[in-house]
Amino acid sequence: MKEHRISAKEIAELLFGSGNITSDRVLQTRAQEGTEIHQYWQSKYLESDSKEVFVKTSFEHEDFLIEVSGRIDGILIRDGLVTLEEIKSTRLDFEYLEDDTFPAHMAQAKLYAYIYMLMNQLKKIKILLTYIQVEDREVLQFEKQYSFKMLETFFVKTIHKYISWLEKLTAHEEERQKSIEGLSFPFPEYRLNQRELMAHIYRNVIDKGILYATAPTGIGKTIASIFSSLKAINSNRQKLFYCSAKNDGKLIALDTVKLLENHGLIAKTCNISAKDSMCLLKERDCDPEVCKYAHGYYKRIYKAIDDLYQNESIFTKEIFKEYGKKHKVCSFEYSLDISNYSDIIVCDYNYVFDPRVHLIRYFEEDTYLPILLVDEAHNMVSRSREMYSATLRQQTLETMLGLSKLLRPSPRREVQKCLDYFQEKDIDYLLEVDFVTKEGLDTGLLTILKRLLNKFDQILSSEKKIPMKSQVMDVYFEVYQFVKISDYFNQEYIFTYEKINGKIEVSMKCLNASEFIRRTIEEHSQGCTFFSATLDPIQYYKTLLTQDQGNDIKMVSSFRQDHLLLIAVDDVSTRYKDRNDSIHKVVEVSKALIESKKGNYILFFPSYQYLNMVFEELDFDSNQVDVLKQERNMSLIERNSTLTMFKTSSDKSQVGLFVMGGVFGESIDLIGDMLSGVVIVGVGLPQLSPFNNLLKSHFDIEFNQGFDFAYTYPGLNKVIQAVGRVIRSETDRGIAILIDDRFTSRKYYSLYPREWSHLEVINDSKHLKKLFKSFWKKGEINENFNKENS
Repeated sequence: MKEHRISAKEIAELLFGSGNITSDRVLQTRAQEGTEIHQYWQSKYLESDSKEVFVKTSFEHEDFLIEVSGRIDGILIRDGLVTLEEIKSTRLDFEYLEDDTFPAHMAQAKLYAYIYMLMNQLKKIKILLTYIQVEDREVLQFEKQYSFKMLETFFVKTIHKYISWLEKLTAHEEERQKSIEGLSFPFPEYRLNQRELMAHIYRNVIDKGILYATAPTGIGKTIASIFSSLKAINSNRQKLFYCSAKNDGKLIALDTVKLLENHGLIAKTCNISAKDSMCLLKERDCDPEVCKYAHGYYKRIYKAIDDLYQNESIFTKEIFKEYGKKHKVCSFEYSLDISNYSDIIVCDYNYVFDPRVHLIRYFEEDTYLPILLVDEAHNMVSRSREMYSATLRQQTLETMLGLSKLLRPSPRREVQKCLDYFQEKDIDYLLEVDFVTKEGLDTGLLTILKRLLNKFDQILSSEKKIPMKSQVMDVYFEVYQFVKISDYFNQEYIFTYEKINGKIEVSMKCLNASEFIRRTIEEHSQGCTFFSATLDPIQYYKTLLTQDQGNDIKMVSSFRQDHLLLIAVDDVSTRYKDRNDSIHKVVEVSKALIESKKGNYILFFPSYQYLNMVFEELDFDSNQVDVLKQERNMSLIERNSTLTMFKTSSDKSQVGLFVMGGVFGESIDLIGDMLSGVVIVGVGLPQLSPFNNLLKSHFDIEFNQGFDFAYTYPGLNKVIQAVGRVIRSETDRGIAILIDDRFTSRKYYSLYPREWSHLEVINDSKHLKKLFKSFWKKGEINENFNKENS
């Protein structure tokens, strides 16, 4: 007998869903508001009434024993008849609300009613479906009376329909578990330290712990983490989340799952992509009046999920678009809904950690047990701050003011109050400076914004045609997210006022999100592994991600050290004040490297300004060398075109001048002859800015390491990432040159990864040229030897 537990609410929402995306998801009341509405209404109950009544029953059908349960909002006695009340808070205008507007609500009440009647041997019952407006507590009620026989028929029919879906889920889950148990590692041999890494990750999942794994390129982190985590799965509630900040990282994860499938894995894998990239319209507009994929979404989604689940195993963006068109459903919301029934979910960090967009079903409720794998975890420090920060712009509100005359009810008064507030702050703080900070929340602003949100809710819930709705929604979300983040404001935040191009921006800037990240992991996951090739120094990451909690391991690189010629040129300063004097040396060293052998080379700079200064001085024979440079705001097509150039063989050397820490500084694989060497100019310190100085001051007080936490460590990470571009496989050979006098200071030496123990200091250009020639010659000899003996 296969036992299965589910709530009546889950069954109702799956089988009786209806309506448009916006009417359910944009207008849904926030959890706290819903609780307050329930408590408000239940406080009016008579002494003889009961609230939050738990009900449960079991239903046996063939091989299944289904346990259905839930909590009834109220059991009342009215006119001598037992009355079951189901309370729903809403922002929807009652003019547009009927008893069948949301069939799932009445279905949920009917399931509850049957179970209650069964438990209490009742012959008839009245159902009272009560809707309460969030803003004014206005009440609308629908009454229906049922016999036991009527509700029994409904219950049995509903459960049979659910079991037909459950049979498919259960069959897959059994196949998945058998496939995992029988799954073998898909390669004949483990790479150096790969098996040890897998053992640590496996144990971390079993222990529900936090693990930081520094694993150099080439060890096989992706396959090691996914394979070992799958092996630890022993419950259908567990789901594997593979989180990456880069699209390339997500694609590698999907390719890894495909590889495991080819070796026997049976699993459903869901790739959640950004909403804009998933949209089936030429230009995204989520208004159901405009988008046919949003209109009536919930009526069609069950069949869409069933179809996709039965016919595909890896749900990619392309697959979602294909099936989304077929079933006329929004492909983005489709991906969120089918993730409920997926075993592996590949997504960006924000779907796990960002409180504004994280998947509530996994990270606020306790239905599932996510296993978290966080790839390229060195990005998480800055990303975590961004996820818990928010900005409200004067320009946004001015846009809304212009739209106000088109809307009913008009939000003009509330918007104008917000703009008056901005003008006040301009006079108080920003007449002579462009950036000021304030400790503590600005409660005055939040009060005004909450009133504006209430007005927005009235506009959006009217279900009338809303002019310029896409622009209205953009403003709504900016205001909503600002108010949402205020719930997290604590001593790790700072409130800022900034003037940019004459317009004011008000921000809540999170300086340290470690408490929130740790709590997400400890309260809503089955353990988390952070992994990257560069987690140095490890204490910096542990402190700023999980408040020093967790274990850490550091694996040795599988690549031969002598394949990377690592040189520091320390007789020059690249500090801002010395840059003009450094240009000659940077050009001299770069040309010595580039002219030593035909190949592809990258020069990394701390800023576009510095990059352009060197570019103007570089002088190569155009018949021998092609030079290109990164421009500000390069499009995705332009970036891909640049990468394609490096991956395409040429009869000339190719040199790229890029900014350190950007898209070309990490997460790109240029294997073999695609990249012969890199020059790293400067220690990668982030730009001096008011925000970075805030970080410095904050961490000086908190850890007495302000400059290192704000500048040194983030900069060093960019340097290590840039050097890591050179050696991407066991046969790669290449040269990395670090130019700056700080690279040979005691402080920096103490922070380098162990793989850099062979760093040489050479300042003489003639010596460098001889060394380069010798290095390449040795590589040719080794290559010829290997060919002769292969």
